Amino acid sequence: MQNISGKDFFENEVFSNLIQNNAVLKSKSYTECIFKNCNFNSCDFTDSLFIECRFISSNLSLIDLTNVKLEDVFFENCKISGVDFSKVRKLILEIGFKNSIITACNFSALSLKNTEFSECKIFNSDFYQTDLIKANFSCSDLKGSIFENSNLTKTNFRNVKNYSLDPLQNKIKNAKFSMPEVVSLLKSFEIKIEF
Repeated sequence: MQNISGKDFFENEVFSNLIQNNAVLKSKSYTECIFKNCNFNSCDFTDSLFIECRFISSNLSLIDLTNVKLEDVFFENCKISGVDFSKVRKLILEIGFKNSIITACNFSALSLKNTEFSECKIFNSDFYQTDLIKANFSCSDLKGSIFENSNLTKTNFRNVKNYSLDPLQNKIKNAKFSMPEVVSLLKSFEIKIEF
């Protein structure tokens, strides 16, 4: 089994079926690495760097991302629960998600322009004051997630379900929505719609 505890720099490596529950993995650097079927539940990645990395079918629940650099990092078919992304280094933040389960995560006060969140289940997560210009939530389920004072200009909400957006508390100019879910934007106006 691979071990990443005793080394600090990794480049062009593929980690498969790695189990590191509750591990302290601080101040490590990963460049162009792939993590497949790995379990990092409750790991501490404080002060680490991830550049051009891919996480595939991995568990990243309850990880600590304090002062972590995420540059061109993509998560596919992953489980990510209870993660505070607002603690990452904000100077360069490039992430993307596809077909992942994201629950109780915090994306508040981040610049996530052009970020992909497609085909994801994003439950009970916070997007307060988040810059999501041209982000892509297509075909995702946003049940219980909160958008407040966020910039959703040109954001793609096509075929998204269970979203709750107040157009008076978010910028939604030129955002893309699908019927019939777009009718939910009228909830905050307390009007009755008859079909």
